[in-house]
Amino acid sequence: MHRNTDVASRIRDTAYFLWEQDGRPEGRAMEYWLKAKQMLQRQIAYDHWLAEGTPQDQSDLHWHEAGRAIEDK
Repeated sequence: MHRNTDVASRIRDTAYFLWEQDGRPEGRAMEYWLKAKQMLQRQIAYDHWLAEGTPQDQSDLHWHEAGRAIEDK
C-alpha cells in the first residue's frame, strides 16, 4: 500500500506541475494524469536500462517492465 501512495503522489505532483505550466486548463485532469504516468514509466524504464549497462534492443522490454512496476505498486 505504501508504494501505491508513493507512485500516486509522484504522478499527482507531476500532473499538477504540467497542468500549471499549461495555464491550468479546465477539464483535462485525465490527460495530465496519463502524461505524468507515462513520464514516470519512461524514467523507470530508462533507469533500468542504465542499470543493466545500456543493452541494445531492450527498450520494449524495459518499457513493459516499467509499466508493470507502476501498476503493481
